[in-house]
Amino acid sequence: MQTNALLFAALFTERGVLATLVVVQVIATLLAFAPTAAQDIWIRLGVISLFLQLTFLLSLSWLFLLRSILQRYSRFIQSVSLFTSLLLTTLLMSIAVIFFAGSVIEIADPIAFILRNLLIVVLVACLFVQFLTIYVEKQLQTNALARAELDALQARIRPHFLYNSLNTAAELTHYDPDAAEQAILALAALSQAALKVGKGVPLAAEIALTKQYISLESWRFGERLKVDWQLLEPLPELTIPCLTLQPIIENAVCHGVEPALNGAQITVQQFISKQTLTFIIENPISTQLQKRIGNGMALDNIRQRLNLFYENNAQLTTTTRDGVFRVKLVLPLVIEEGA
Repeated sequence: MQTNALLFAALFTERGVLATLVVVQVIATLLAFAPTAAQDIWIRLGVISLFLQLTFLLSLSWLFLLRSILQRYSRFIQSVSLFTSLLLTTLLMSIAVIFFAGSVIEIADPIAFILRNLLIVVLVACLFVQFLTIYVEKQLQTNALARAELDALQARIRPHFLYNSLNTAAELTHYDPDAAEQAILALAALSQAALKVGKGVPLAAEIALTKQYISLESWRFGERLKVDWQLLEPLPELTIPCLTLQPIIENAVCHGVEPALNGAQITVQQFISKQTLTFIIENPISTQLQKRIGNGMALDNIRQRLNLFYENNAQLTTTTRDGVFRVKLVLPLVIEEGA
């Protein structure tokens, strides 16, 4: 949610509409069963329910149609718009009831009837604005905390990869300047991607970034590093969080390739269904003693970032079987607009 988001945007969702209908029906029931009600309770309940439901739904419809314009203004203007929409709709609905429902519900004083309706709607609108303000402020605070946590997780990337890459580029300058230039460009691309934490990027861009990382590490490991890409052709036009796949591959290089004297092969498989995009990354578990612990972002760190981005709708699971370490990444299927 942006800081300039609509105050009543939550009312345009399925849960928001349902909550509005429930609250309005509760108010209609209270008015219908009031001790001073003189007419038949059930007829009164039907008329009041229809009146309030139509009033609030029509008001929300006007606001929904004007949402792109109202979003440009302050919360005060948005609140005034909400009150104005409700009052105008209430006035029109009250006049309609007087002319078309006079035979069903007895209206002794039309002016007093309209004024009472306007007063009830104003009080209900005050409650709506108060609760919506609390909701928006809470949502903005939650998003700010999530963003801060996401930035903190991203800042925990260990510097070993950066050091190794710079050393590799420095060595390449002595006997292969062109390769050194490509290595530095790949490192620059990875560094730039680290600045896009929390943002979505095309799937093709994320895979291209991962392949740049592999090419950069290939200068260090040579034939010891092999990657078997089993990707869909053509790639789905999807958006995923930046630095989703690359850290997992980095983890496989760190724990599968680097400690193995003869190297190892990393397998990357991709599957897609109607609701999810799945990656399966496998690397053999080396029996050699590792020189150091950890080379990239920990899988728990990746899992936390995905949970924050997808609101706990993504899955990252790991299994070990027959000397193979397997990471399964399942992302909700989100298709880009216009794709």
